Amino acid sequence: MHEDRPDSLDIVMSRFRDEQSEPPAELNDPANYFVFDRLHAADGKVDAAGAFREDRDGRIRMTARNLALGVVMGAVDPVTPEQIAAELAAKGQPDAAAGRDSSAFIPKWTAVSPLPRLAPTAAEPPDLVRRNGKRVRPEWVIQPDNRSPYYPSSYPFSLVGRLFIWDDAAAPNWSRWGTASLLGTRTILTASHCVPWGSRNWKALFVPAFYDGASLFGSWAVSWVSDARGYQRHAQGDDMAVMRLYTPLGSNLGWFGFKTYNSDWEDKDVWTLPGYPWDRDSGNRPWLHANFPIIDDDNDGAGVELEYRADTEGGQSGAPVFAWFRGSPCVVGTHSGGEDNVGEPRQNVAAGGSALTNLLHWARANWP
Repeated sequence: MHEDRPDSLDIVMSRFRDEQSEPPAELNDPANYFVFDRLHAADGKVDAAGAFREDRDGRIRMTARNLALGVVMGAVDPVTPEQIAAELAAKGQPDAAAGRDSSAFIPKWTAVSPLPRLAPTAAEPPDLVRRNGKRVRPEWVIQPDNRSPYYPSSYPFSLVGRLFIWDDAAAPNWSRWGTASLLGTRTILTASHCVPWGSRNWKALFVPAFYDGASLFGSWAVSWVSDARGYQRHAQGDDMAVMRLYTPLGSNLGWFGFKTYNSDWEDKDVWTLPGYPWDRDSGNRPWLHANFPIIDDDNDGAGVELEYRADTEGGQSGAPVFAWFRGSPCVVGTHSGGEDNVGEPRQNVAAGGSALTNLLHWARANWP
């Protein structure tokens, strides 16, 4: 029997802390959002002094043609799980300085709740159907639908956010979204298929505690992504990536801990999966499925496929699968999608195993 095991309900409830003081002022700083960068495809240099001018009405206009709002990313160099493991091994002893600290961080100012306050359900959009009338299901809601909407105002649900992705940084509107969560001062965890592999001009914006158009901590409680690492040629078991935040949101919001999944934890109703599904509130409010079991784990690719019948939909890719251990929330997987194998019941899947924990150790060591 594995000595480290998920907390019982009474221990989890003992972590409840209802009092919440004002969040740090720098969390809601306009400078978090108003970052401008040069498009990689543009020629010439940007004259910073002449990039903006004031018009007759006193408004500021951007005059440089090769600037974009946000941190513009080039092509991401993919890595393999073997490369990450080798780099960690070269750092020596497994201590915090070598990037081996996997603990969570709970700020003193924030409320802590094993389950968040539930939110009202907004009007549901009509079902997406094909011409023949059959519903479109990129992932599986396994009836009955056990998801609930919630307010992401308390820790650790405030660590989960909506990840907006522009495949072209020059485009006015984002291309798609996923879910991500804070795992360090500047580290967020998401799915590898959320990374615009191959794009030489992309950007992404992480909005923690996103609810009805903005973070619950203010319109400027956001960060652009400034780096990414992940496994591009992934199977479902290693569909994972980390991204570096330009603004260290974790310093104020805290972060999840993480663990390598152990099969001794199978069939325990302790896991939670939050995120931003498209079929509920069009991704504008978070929903979660709580207290479900992981029913099986299979080696898949370089990672481990964690299988469950928790309800998910598109938009939740990259969401954390977590439980409480010794009073702290720890992630064991990042949601990848669904599978519908012949002869097996439909189920949804997260990517986990040592491929996940090594990647997170690497990110904490390299992106403090």
